[in-house]
Amino acid sequence: MSIEDKIALIAITKNGQELAYRISKNLINSKVYIVNKNLDEIVKNTFKEYDYIIFIMATGIVVRSIAKHIKNKFEDPAILVMDDRGQNVISLLSGHIGGANEMTINISEMIEANPVITTATDVNKKASLDMIAKTLNAHIEDFRENVKNVNSLLVNAKEVLMYIDGDYKVDTRGFKVINSLDNSRFEIEEFKTLVVISNKNKIEALDASIANMRKFIKVIPRDIVVGIGCRKETDTQLLYRSLIDLFDTENIDIKSINKIGSIDIKKDEKAINDLAEKLSVPFELISSKEISKVEHLFDKSDFVKKNVGVSSVSEPVAYILSGGNLIVKKRKYRGITFSIGKINWHR
Repeated sequence: MSIEDKIALIAITKNGQELAYRISKNLINSKVYIVNKNLDEIVKNTFKEYDYIIFIMATGIVVRSIAKHIKNKFEDPAILVMDDRGQNVISLLSGHIGGANEMTINISEMIEANPVITTATDVNKKASLDMIAKTLNAHIEDFRENVKNVNSLLVNAKEVLMYIDGDYKVDTRGFKVINSLDNSRFEIEEFKTLVVISNKNKIEALDASIANMRKFIKVIPRDIVVGIGCRKETDTQLLYRSLIDLFDTENIDIKSINKIGSIDIKKDEKAINDLAEKLSVPFELISSKEISKVEHLFDKSDFVKKNVGVSSVSEPVAYILSGGNLIVKKRKYRGITFSIGKINWHR
């Protein structure tokens, strides 16, 4: 749960209303809805607008009310149900991706209630692939199928190998974590299912034995940021092809990009906006004032200073977006400069 998440509490009875207001006082961005007549209208509106909906009423009422609004685990809000005495808090919908399980624990601790969580990985005290992806803001190909298969193996006490390429901190309960692919060929061949956490493009480069795996699942943390400097009216395709070339050279998966950025005067630069749209990532603008605070750390260009007011763009932008963790210094491509930073989720 983040501080930007919106939370709705919906109550019917007097006890439920009092409980809703009591909980709301401890939750940022929360609003209490009192059901006088039309619960359906409240549910319709809150389903669209809120990240979490906490119903204080009978579970049967909630199930009938939300049924026609449910789409999938990626779009549905987290749904919790409570009795109006605050004795039980039930994680009903979107337990993992939506965060209902975590919120259930938080609310239960807040009011000293009994948390009711029924997801198999949680009750069997195992990690889950979807929660690992959520923790790392990661991309997984064929997400639904891979999550279903891996979680099923875990809850049925079937070991799944995991290799973590880097310092990513994730829940590994139920996985058999291997520290070296090179020294684990026997295990890799035996288990046949391997989860690899890495933002590298060519995973096989880590070890040739991966190529022989019947099934390996790549979890790609979206932890890469790209600082961009370019001439005015740079060609869109040139910018994209240059970035792909850089990522191929550095063996970084393009799907690991979290955001791209540039100096604020580039806000209308078509090529960068097109790139952000193509990659489905945010395009963040950094002010010249912010850049000026760190530009002394990087090589200076009088030409850049004359044109945009600061002596460097791509490096300080990547540095700022990554929180100070620049991993690829400035690279030049026909009037374009790229720099790459890596977000440390666990700093």
